[in-house]
Amino acid sequence: MDRSYVVTGGGRGIGRAVAERLARDGGTVVVIESDPAALDWAGGRVVALTGDAADESVAERAADLAEAAAPLAGWVNNAAVFGGRRPSTPGRYGRFWTASR
Repeated sequence: MDRSYVVTGGGRGIGRAVAERLARDGGTVVVIESDPAALDWAGGRVVALTGDAADESVAERAADLAEAAAPLAGWVNNAAVFGGRRPSTPGRYGRFWTASR
């Protein structure tokens, strides 16, 4: 498969499962994860990128890494911001939507 992908929040859980599946199917996958310890499994077709998925420069870096490997075929927005059922302040509300875009 001559395709690349970016998976945000891909260090564990559903994001990791998606990244592993895309790599197993032959894609190159750039995984953005804020916790570097959650990326110890990456390697081979999976490129680890530690950073905040809500940071535009991190997203740009991920896109550059993916496109350097193969045409970008998909982007999985799996990153999450936790802190209760709803963001409680305008700042947290904005952060929630930035991370989810």
